[in-house]
This record gives sequence, C-alpha cells and structure tokens, in this order.
Amino acid sequence: MSVESRLLLRGSDAYEEARRTAVWQERKPDRHPDAILAAESEADVVEAVRYARERGWKVKARSGGHSWTGSSVREGGLLIDLSRLAGITVDAPARTATAQPGAKGRDLNEQLRGHGLFFPGGHCPTVGIGGFLLQGGWGWNSRLLGPACLSVRAVDVVTADGELIHADAEQNTDFLWAARGAGPGYFGTVTRFHLDLHPRPTAMFGCADVYPLDVVDEVLTWALELQSSLPPALELVILGTVPRLPDGTIGPGGTSLVVSGAALMWDDGEALEALRLLETCPVLDRAVERMPPGRVEMAELYAGADAMEPEGHRWAVDNMWTDAGPAELVPAVRELFTSVPNGLSHIFWYPWRPQPIPDAALSVTGNLYIAAFAGWDDPAEDERMVDWATGQMRRLEPLSLGIQLADENLVNRRARYLSEENAARLERLRARHDPDGVFHSYLLPS
Repeated sequence: MSVESRLLLRGSDAYEEARRTAVWQERKPDRHPDAILAAESEADVVEAVRYARERGWKVKARSGGHSWTGSSVREGGLLIDLSRLAGITVDAPARTATAQPGAKGRDLNEQLRGHGLFFPGGHCPTVGIGGFLLQGGWGWNSRLLGPACLSVRAVDVVTADGELIHADAEQNTDFLWAARGAGPGYFGTVTRFHLDLHPRPTAMFGCADVYPLDVVDEVLTWALELQSSLPPALELVILGTVPRLPDGTIGPGGTSLVVSGAALMWDDGEALEALRLLETCPVLDRAVERMPPGRVEMAELYAGADAMEPEGHRWAVDNMWTDAGPAELVPAVRELFTSVPNGLSHIFWYPWRPQPIPDAALSVTGNLYIAAFAGWDDPAEDERMVDWATGQMRRLEPLSLGIQLADENLVNRRARYLSEENAARLERLRARHDPDGVFHSYLLPS
C-alpha cells in the first residue's frame, strides 16, 4: 500500500488517537499535524518525505521516547512515527551493531548480553534510541564511555530531497556530525544507526542511602567535593524525592535525599571499593535508611530508572549544566530541593566527567547536571507545575552553562543548548542541506 493511502489525516478516524499516542505522557500539546504516518520501512520514510515536500508540508519524526514537550507533534505538516522501525542486528566479532530509531536501549543490551558486549543506552528502558542518540545520549556508563552519540559510527538518513543516504567519516560527513547532538534540530530523518560496541561490565554493584532533607547542605557539599575522586565507571546520583517502595510506588513521608551509586566495572573488588566512597559522607550517621552494596543486573537498573518517571502521569521538566562550586551552588539550590511540589516530582543531581567530544554537534556540558521533574495528574495543576520546573531553572540561570537536550524545555524557556560555534555551524548546514525548510527544527516559543 502506498504511503498516501495509509496517512491519517486530521479529522479522520483514528487520527486523534495517533496524535495523542505520539506523546508518551498524559499532558498532550494542543498542536495538530495535517497528517500522521506510522512508517513500516525505510522506503515508507523516503516516500513520505517526498510526498510532504511535493505538498509544501513540513516534516517531523518521532522514535517513541520521552520528549517532555512533545516536540515531534507540531502544528501542520506531516508527523512520521518511526516507533515500528525497531530492528537490531549485531556483528559480535566486529563489535558493531545497527539499530533502527524505534529500538529501545534495553532491547539492544539484552541482545548484546550473550556476546559479552554493551552499549551506553538510555537509563530509562522505554526510550527509543533515535531521539536518545540524536540529542547526545547520556546513558549507562557514559561517564566512562562518553555520550552514546560518540559510539555512533554512521547513520542512514532520508534527506530533505527524499533521498536515503549513508553518512560516516568519509561520506556525507555533515549528516553524521549533526546526528551527534543536534537533537530535534536535525535536518533529516535517521532510519538506522551504525554503532560501535563495548565490553559488557561483569562487576555490576549498587547501593543507596536515604537522608532527611534537613542535611541537604551537608550532603550536596560533600558530593561536590567528592566528585573529582569518583571513578569514571561509578554513577553517583542524588535524588530529591519521596523514596519509592520496592514495588515502585511512592512511599510515606516527605521529600528526602536518595544518594545512590551504580558501579559498572569488570572487577568485583574495584566496584565495591568505588561504592565505599558513599560511606565518606560526613552525615552518614543521619541516614534514615541504608541499602548496602549488592550485585545488580541491568534489568534492575532499568526498573529503578523507569520507576522515577512512570507513564500515565503529566510531566514538565527543565535542566541545567553547571560548574559552580559548593559555596555558590549549595545555597542557590537549597530552594530547589525544599520546594519539590509532591511525591511524584523530583530533583536529579548527576555528577558528570567532562571529556573531549570530537566531531559532534554536541558541545554543552559541565561538571554537574541538575534537572527538575514535575509530575502530577490533575490538569488544573498544569500551569503551577510547569511554572515550578521552569521557574526554578530560570532562577538558577546565573549559575548555568546551558541545558541538555534530553530534558529540553525550550518552548517554555530559551536556553543555550549548543556552543555558539556549533549552533552557527548547524544553521549553515541546515541552509545547505535543507534550504526549503522541509524539516521542523527546535520547538521554540511562538
């Protein structure tokens, strides 16, 4: 069947369900594409882009992940849903794989497990790999391996002319450079990623401590001072949240500080030694709960991440990178942690390890990543909850280096997402490869 015969046109049966399904969370944007296509092959994507171009429609694609702003759903034009393109192939001897944009990082790593291989896919198991990689790819063991987009060796892309091309270090290099970090500003539709793989960690251990909120200054100061001592393969995260119970539900009591560590290494002794760093917290005796180090599987790590932002709720998110030190940062973020509006909402504090990012659009990072996640159910609370996440990050802008596109909130707050040099280069490449503006770029305030 032709693409035209399978288009869901605005106003037709099943259109609204497809439009709403295109946004994973319950807060759906009031934006309506002219048509939606569920692509079933690369040929569909080629035909769809050509069809849209002939009619003067703009094009946007989605791979099935967590765009908090629903940026793939635009007013007018054609939305191409790539979530059914989820094929994965593995060449274990060559330590390479291919993955279509709808594939999930969890599924990829499950296939790699039997080969002793690993890919730094997204922390949440329900994220499609397409959007995850395009925005940079901050995933499991990225502190060691780098953002996942640096493990993308090539991409297959449908261009604004409706041509399917292969882009790597030798040909169509502009398309590979931009695919490493341009995110929703990419000037094409990627139909396949060609990936470099890594040895699978064999010593995976985790632990967690829960602290009362009244020691927030001491815990955050300690974490900032400890950061330079963290091994690259240790992920230390601090959550400002109401702790989850073992079944994933929200526990009793108010906001606490959950300090968790995940060591993804290859030697048990080194992993356990790394996790002992959490015992150096000067207020360890104030911990109200302690989960000692224990061996974990990737399935458990994915489940823990998924429990923090479950489906079936309304969400608003904003974020920042910062290099600020304890004396400046801790007093400034105290309000962020003490103002978490309910048990579903939370703060995500993630020490990063700055490292070179060659040949990539990705260009804004810092020593520390902080994100505010507002979660709720009542639509009457929309304005208040969006204002909390957006307003807290706006308040902290003097300490911010910019944002991570994974948790972008650009439609509500403009922020720096690429370096000036890379942003200018991206727009020059867009003018060269998509001069007619076939593809939607970033979702910004109107």
